[in-house]
Amino acid sequence: TDPVNGLSTAEWERRLEEFGPNKLPENETNIFLKFLSYFWGPMPFMIWLAIIVEAINRDWEDFIVLMILQIVNGVVGFIEEKNAGNAIAALKNSLLPECRVCRDGTFSTGNATQLVPGDLIELTIGDVVPADSILLEGEPLQVDQSALTGESLPVTKHPGSKVLMGSAIKRGEIYAVVCATGANTFFGKAADLLNIDDTQGRFQKILFKITLGLLAISLLLCSIIFITLLVNKEDVLDALSVVIVLLVASIPIA
Repeated sequence: TDPVNGLSTAEWERRLEEFGPNKLPENETNIFLKFLSYFWGPMPFMIWLAIIVEAINRDWEDFIVLMILQIVNGVVGFIEEKNAGNAIAALKNSLLPECRVCRDGTFSTGNATQLVPGDLIELTIGDVVPADSILLEGEPLQVDQSALTGESLPVTKHPGSKVLMGSAIKRGEIYAVVCATGANTFFGKAADLLNIDDTQGRFQKILFKITLGLLAISLLLCSIIFITLLVNKEDVLDALSVVIVLLVASIPIA
């Protein structure tokens, strides 16, 4: 990399195609499978069970009502989560990081996600380092990298040292050459190690446990009612239909 003029536009385009954008990879969920997930789980299962019982009894009015309830709950839940995801995506786009980068001998402020290894960037006080970079000649920097390493105080970085993506410049100004971007940065590798499939928040987990507890209590009470109806010589399907309706009514699904 030319420490004065930076990369040429042609070389930048080639490296961007080779290394990809300077951002962490995101797991994309199949939208169709996401929609179907709203019809899968303890609460929807109870609705499906009730629908099957009503179909066996040929009570088509209740069958249609329960089917509409199931579909409406799934569609509303899917639309609400999709709208929330769109709002978060719009917020991320409005908060895209920027940096001063030199290409073809001219410095300009650009989108930090378009950085590639070899780009010449300018780091000044208050900046967040947009990618792992090697410092060029100049005065030492004071860098706060507590978010990455846990160090409580800023550390001094001399020319030739590496500064990590996500650390903050507390004092000084210097040019640097990007050496790693996106998932290849220290931050990206640490995030990959912590990457897990369980995306449920604590609130969702607690709510799910409460729902399972209520469901267990409902099943116990409905079992007692079902046995009582059978003892009183009620028809099995009629007794099951009554119990299913009570069970559905006790579940906070709608």
